[in-house]
Amino acid sequence: MDLGAVSAGVDAIWCNEIHPVFCKTIRSNFPGLNIIEGDIADVTSFPKADLVFGGYPCQSFSIGGNRNPEKDKRTYLYKHFARVLSLVQPKYFIAENVSGLQKVKAGVFLKEQLDEFENAGDLGYIISAQVIDAKDYGIPQTRKRVFIVGVRKDINLIFVFPKRTHGSPKDIKKNPLLNPYGSHGEVIKDLPLHPERDYYHRPHDPDKGFSWYYMSRNRKADWDSPSYTIVANWRHTPLHPASPVMKLTWSDLANGWKQRWDFSKEYEHTKVDPKRPILKDPRRLSYRECARIQTFPNSFIFEGNIEEKFEQIGNAVPPKLFEIIVRHLVTGKGLVEPRYTPAQDDRVSQQLPFFYTSGTNVT
Repeated sequence: MDLGAVSAGVDAIWCNEIHPVFCKTIRSNFPGLNIIEGDIADVTSFPKADLVFGGYPCQSFSIGGNRNPEKDKRTYLYKHFARVLSLVQPKYFIAENVSGLQKVKAGVFLKEQLDEFENAGDLGYIISAQVIDAKDYGIPQTRKRVFIVGVRKDINLIFVFPKRTHGSPKDIKKNPLLNPYGSHGEVIKDLPLHPERDYYHRPHDPDKGFSWYYMSRNRKADWDSPSYTIVANWRHTPLHPASPVMKLTWSDLANGWKQRWDFSKEYEHTKVDPKRPILKDPRRLSYRECARIQTFPNSFIFEGNIEEKFEQIGNAVPPKLFEIIVRHLVTGKGLVEPRYTPAQDDRVSQQLPFFYTSGTNVT
């Protein structure tokens, strides 16, 4: 988020992070940023700012987590985000979380957050929220996340999210102005095909590091397609696109949605271009490949051990995506005047993507 905001022209002045190694990464890349290391609950004062943004923890809502938010204290860290809004009262704010937030407990926890943010500070905020898929904006990765944007009510403007710029061939046929989805294979093709110690592999294990759980789903996206979501756990990172095609060999969806996928001897990407490289032994993406797919520049420094590097990259908002959203906000292109004010819509839609504005709708 810091990288995307700075790239959009924002002067980032202050941040908070609890993990010491992650703070070290921020210091290495943003030497002028005032970094408060520690629990946000212990921070009582904040500098004045026009924009506040953050991604409070999402593990209790994530598909990859236990999805039991009532028993996870991280569920309520959004209250500290609201506390910052109340104390700083910025013109705008942006919050990001996993798309599962709108579905857990029928969206109750998302509604609580929208209510809290809407009433933060002396004036409150007009809220816009939408599920954004990163691939729709040129990021070479399928990654759905909820973005919540607030505009202080005295400004009397509403934020409208930027229109998608990329799509599938079917989408482009309907809208010729769209560009094709990004190819994650093309994005990483110049990186070493056989990096050392930069990815999860256990060649001496009987399963060579590919556990039954990893093989329970297709982990290989086509070379010319966006990557599957880059996750924070290096054991579950998607396969390199030069790996063999995975095929479904066993399925018992009626009994716990169990499946088995195995590696074939096929390579879909060489049918398009025979000169493309192949991996006879499939492997997961390296951390540098994940960073490239997440749109981090080569110059970005990730501190910590290999697992911590994967965790930071997988937890990050794609910098290029955040740059697009921030630029749309701070340039005023995404700010419009209210056109009419019907009765307030249902707060939480069960459809993806959803769009919500508090108290006001925009045609």
